[in-house]
Amino acid sequence: MRIAVAGGTGTVGRHTVEAVQAAGHEVVVLSRSQGVDLVTGHGLEAGLAGADAVIDVASIQTLKASAAIEFFTAATGNLLSAAADAGVRHVVLLSIVGIDRIPYDYYAGKVAQEKVVEASRVPWTILRATQFHEFAGQMFERAKVGPLHLAPNART
Repeated sequence: MRIAVAGGTGTVGRHTVEAVQAAGHEVVVLSRSQGVDLVTGHGLEAGLAGADAVIDVASIQTLKASAAIEFFTAATGNLLSAAADAGVRHVVLLSIVGIDRIPYDYYAGKVAQEKVVEASRVPWTILRATQFHEFAGQMFERAKVGPLHLAPNART
């Protein structure tokens, strides 16, 4: 099976590519470093040619709702449109447990992304996973004002 991994060079994407390869499948990495820009759609047609499935683990580093919503709706919208045109049989989106109950700006982008997937012409699965071990360090680095680091108040 030929599986395209959107965001295949990122934190989760690298591991996803390794797992897909270990299962004996052919992997196509969809990332800017491979000439594919999900936000503009550049390179998607060629990247999805012959793909049977797509795994979307693409992400953006932002704490702003507007940036997250803009990125996820554009990137996933372009990906799904190109996947439908290419005859992809299934799309899997990695999402996050509880994003519809916690009012963080990044999560607003993920909720918007899920809505785009739910409206897709391609059969889909949304997998809501819990935060990964890297999350604590990521939050520490991103949630700061000047020299102060902020600790979010949320159940994780």
